[in-house]
Amino acid sequence: MMRIGDLLLRDYELRQHTPMPEMDPLTEAGALQEAQLLGVKFDVLSGVAGLLFELRVALQLRETNTGVLIAHGVREMTWSGPSRDTPLTAWTVAGCEPQSIDGLFALQLGMWPAPGAQLSLKAESAAFFTGDVLGLTEAPPNYANHDRATLGSEVADWDSFFEPISAVFFDGASAGRGGLGSE
Repeated sequence: MMRIGDLLLRDYELRQHTPMPEMDPLTEAGALQEAQLLGVKFDVLSGVAGLLFELRVALQLRETNTGVLIAHGVREMTWSGPSRDTPLTAWTVAGCEPQSIDGLFALQLGMWPAPGAQLSLKAESAAFFTGDVLGLTEAPPNYANHDRATLGSEVADWDSFFEPISAVFFDGASAGRGGLGSE
């Protein structure tokens, strides 16, 4: 067990011993369909970004409740989204387009509710982990009825204890030579 936020700081010792998830979000369009983006962290000093996903409502990644994408050597990251009428919004992935562009991992996420938000990311390497945060219910809460403080342990956050189950990796240095997917 580890805290989700620890994935931002660690080398991936899980690389050799972790099976691949049922779909690969680093290579397969739509793998994150209906997952909800819960959080984004960016450490400017180290060039590391993390995207935290709620998988309890995902269409493809159904074996675990939480997904974490970690990108190293971030070259570009953008977010655009409209204002919302509620304090919290579950940004649900409607479109997910991962690519390898000139040896970089590139990801475009289109999210709803309408009008939707957009997130784009380019990085030298990436990893996607699926796993379980213990104690979460079968379905996520209704965000419209909560504020951040009352959500408590109903959703994963960067401090949640996490048991990794599967992982895939993209290493830009070997892109084009099997750099996408698991090793």
